[in-house]
Amino acid sequence: MATINEKIDIVADRVTVFNIYVDRIDEWWPRQKTYRYSFAPATTEPDRILFEPREGGRLYERFADGSEYTIGSIEVYDPPSEIVYTWQAPEWPAPSTIRVRFLDSGDATTVIVEHSGLPDDETASGYAVGTAEILSVFAAFAEE
Repeated sequence: MATINEKIDIVADRVTVFNIYVDRIDEWWPRQKTYRYSFAPATTEPDRILFEPREGGRLYERFADGSEYTIGSIEVYDPPSEIVYTWQAPEWPAPSTIRVRFLDSGDATTVIVEHSGLPDDETASGYAVGTAEILSVFAAFAEE
């Protein structure tokens, strides 16, 4: 199993940054950059990605044809400090875990992402690229 760590500073208060990450994920989530950030099958397009913001809630994607894919479930929901949720690609034997912490850092918020339990180093390498890209898109949206 492999782990990646990424962080970024966002010039906004911690409550705002946390709320945008969770409540507005569908607005800032990139659908296509270096990778296609969607679990939509080839037969349909991505529609929405959503958190159910509570412990035991889901992170899921809804597709244009109305079907859904549950990406993971929320294990820790502690606004505005932390959210921990599972993440599982369909071909993985077991879910991985994403822990996102939101820390006050002067006039900014430091967002730290730890993604553990990735199946192997090759997968971790790709997810490191993707996580950095997703965080940069998130930061640009949050700072608007």
